[in-house]
Formats: sequence, structure tokens, C-alpha cells
Amino acid sequence: MSRAELAAQSLLICLDGQSPVVELPNGDSVSFGWQGGEITVGTDQALTAGRIRAFGDYWLMSNCGARGTYCVENLEGAGEYVKVRAGRIGVPIPFELSRVTLTVGAGGNSFTVYAPERRSTAGPGDAGIPLLDEESRYFQVLVGLCEPRLRDFGVAAVPTPAQVSARLSASDRPLGRSAVNYHIDYLATKLGIVAPRGMTRAWKRVTLVTLALKFDLVRPEHLGLIPGPVPDPGGLTRAQNHRTPQVPATPPRRR
Repeated sequence: MSRAELAAQSLLICLDGQSPVVELPNGDSVSFGWQGGEITVGTDQALTAGRIRAFGDYWLMSNCGARGTYCVENLEGAGEYVKVRAGRIGVPIPFELSRVTLTVGAGGNSFTVYAPERRSTAGPGDAGIPLLDEESRYFQVLVGLCEPRLRDFGVAAVPTPAQVSARLSASDRPLGRSAVNYHIDYLATKLGIVAPRGMTRAWKRVTLVTLALKFDLVRPEHLGLIPGPVPDPGGLTRAQNHRTPQVPATPPRRR
């Protein structure tokens, strides 16, 4: 295999404003941080090292610190990110172009990771399910939308953004109605949902729930992501008259 082919399959790590400083072939790893890292990042003396391992067309990130959360942002996505909390080891990062931020505030505590371009193995007519980050807020919103049907509260209507906001705000991280609408729009884009002309936002919510349950994107075990006590089924809004969306027979296309 030529040098160019090897480079195309390697993970590249670049400190902001500099040329790539590390090239990681598949299976290799490198540590980073202010203390004891092979890559020195930032000036925060309390920042301990983490580790990145190249693994095929994605990579694994470990937070070896005792405190603090690292954030990996998808630079090609619509606000998509993965949080790597202290002590978590080998978190898979599926993004091809990522910004890693280690702490908030101090400058220079971030770097960029370029992963090898994925090689598609699907046929021309195949479709796949996009990867959803189960620790993200958009996934929590999706679970909130699916909650009444997951709990089998009869033929329950899909909650409104205001109801999802109230349900998720039972935690110490409240989420406003506008933020819920933003996450709903992001999920629709990610899952390839395009509303026919004249359809309301309610159609989009119903379609999201139908797809999520049909393809097991959201399952009963995910209900633990919803904070607070289980709601009284008598207090939930029952199904209202609405046009049932035509759900595609095949999984949504990958975004």
C-alpha cells in the first residue's frame, strides 16, 4: 500500500491554526492534555489527559480525567455533538470532521480531528438508519414524543412541543418550547422526513414517532432518559382527529 493510500486511511489531528500534528493509522492511539499528553492542548493546569484511538473509519475517545466533560462537535452536522464525561473510555465518534473542546473558557483547549472518509457498502437501492446519539438532547426530545405510546396509554396523541418541554423540564436542565421545536426539525432533517405541501407541524411529530417506533430507534428502555415521575395516563392528551401520515415502507435514507 502506498504512502498516499495509508494517509487516506489515517486519522489526522490538528491543533487550531496549525498543520496536522499527528497522523494515526488504524489501531494506533495518542494521548492529549496539559499534563502528560503526547499532544499538549491548552493551558489549564487542572486538565488531565485523554486518549484518541483510530478505529477503521471512525475513532474512539477516552476522558481519563477525574472531572470535566469533553465535547465532540460534528462540524458537518446541524448542531450534533457527543459528550464524553470524566472516566468514560472508548466512546465511539462517528463524525468525519470534528471539533474537540476540552474545557469551556480558557482559549486553546480545542483541536480538530479528520477521520477517513467512509466507504459505503450499501447497494444503489439500499437505505440505512442514521446513528442517533442516545445521550443528546434531541434524542431525549424524541423519547418524550414517543413516551405515551411506549407506555401503552391507549391510543395517545403525540405530545405537543409545550408538553414535551414541560415533561423534560422536570430535571435541572429545563428545555424551552422553541428548543423542542428546533430538535424536532433537526430530527426530521436527519431522518430524511419531508412534509408534503399543506401538512402541519403536527404531521412531522406524528411521522417522527411512527418511524422511531417502527424501526426501534426508541425502545421502552429509553424511558429512563425522561426525568421525573411517570405521568398519569388520565392527564395525557388523547388522540385527536388528524390525518395519518404515509410512512415510507423502507428505512429513511442516511443523511
